[in-house]
Amino acid sequence: MSEKDESDQHRRVLVDQVKSNQRASAPFAKTWRSYCDSHGDGFYDPARHSTQFLEDFLKYAAEKRGGSKDDESSSSCRSRSPRSRRNGRHRTRHGRRHDRGRTRRKGRLRRRSDSRSRSGIPTRKTAIKGAERAVAAFTKELEELKGISDDSEPVEHSEQPNQDLQLSRWRAEVEAERAAQVSEAERKLQEEKAARLKEAEEKLDQAIAERLQEAEEKLRAEVHSRLDDAQRHAEAKVKMFMEDVCPKIESSWAEQMKGLALKARDARAAVLHLAQEAG
Repeated sequence: MSEKDESDQHRRVLVDQVKSNQRASAPFAKTWRSYCDSHGDGFYDPARHSTQFLEDFLKYAAEKRGGSKDDESSSSCRSRSPRSRRNGRHRTRHGRRHDRGRTRRKGRLRRRSDSRSRSGIPTRKTAIKGAERAVAAFTKELEELKGISDDSEPVEHSEQPNQDLQLSRWRAEVEAERAAQVSEAERKLQEEKAARLKEAEEKLDQAIAERLQEAEEKLRAEVHSRLDDAQRHAEAKVKMFMEDVCPKIESSWAEQMKGLALKARDARAAVLHLAQEAG
């Protein structure tokens, strides 16, 4: 196995170690994000960093873990003094309200920064700082190259344009890398904003659909209730009408039957009269 293959294998082992430690420990992941913001241009993917960067971070994380354990053991031995407890009990209402407001603001800022870091998107400030750091490194290299060229033997006049061309090319590359980092950060921010806006629209549509369904069910129940009331009212009216009309109809039929009986009696009398005259 060549030296290059061994170096690549060692780098893959370091990348896997950082990833597994991030999944296993939330403090380790938080330390990794903070270290990348400070020294890694805000890129949280371990595969985007060099072997030296990963080794330095693991050393830094081990030292920080050891220091945090010592701090926790020493802080657990300390206790609050009676005076501090007494001062805490006698805090004014205004002070408690002020502390609560400050705690809420800190919580919102912490949640915002945590959501930004969980999404894997470097902030605009971090990306700009990384680009500025890269520009400073290239500038330092250029100054060293200039110093070496000034201290060395004088070169021919024909080589000066090539050096100027190389310097301008390096500057252009640095500016292009900086612009690419800034544009990448802005693109990721826009994508995250669009995703959150789409999620908010979906939640709004769902809430509107639920409200419409509730309103429809309420309106349907109200319509059924009104129909039942109207049907009962109509039945009561029909019943009252029948109670009022039936006696009138019966009395009319009785009068008609009485009239028919009188006519039948008159007809029988006339028939008898005719029969007597004929006899």
